[in-house]
Amino acid sequence: MLAVAIVVIIMLIAIPSMQGLRAERALRESYERFEAMVYKAQSNAISQQRTWVLVWDKGAILLQPDSLTAEEKESGAAEGGDTLTVGEDESFTINRPAALLAAKEVPGEWPFWRSGACEPVTIAYEGPAGIWTAQFHPLTGKGELIDEKPR
Repeated sequence: MLAVAIVVIIMLIAIPSMQGLRAERALRESYERFEAMVYKAQSNAISQQRTWVLVWDKGAILLQPDSLTAEEKESGAAEGGDTLTVGEDESFTINRPAALLAAKEVPGEWPFWRSGACEPVTIAYEGPAGIWTAQFHPLTGKGELIDEKPR
């Protein structure tokens, strides 16, 4: 009986910390999904020597070229584009502090120029696993988590 009681107590202590680890992992995965889109945008910009843009759309973040080539216009699709699906219970918000327009007028777009450089931005995520905020460096496009709170 004593051994069973000890096992039950250990389980009661371990379960909440296991749930916290799951929430942290899910939150980290959301950051990694977004970071993969940033890497692909930068990679496409450098390899194709043209501007690629992450565009915030309803329910998704789209990766698309700034302008289509003649071949892409003819075929109707850009090679290398991708989509990050955003669930109904999550959101990615972009803040472009270097934009010259008022905050309400700034389009939900983030360009990556052919050099791979980009505008400095802060991205905020909120979802069922928690929230995070990351700053992205303009020269490298690399993100740095500045706030992370799992639920």
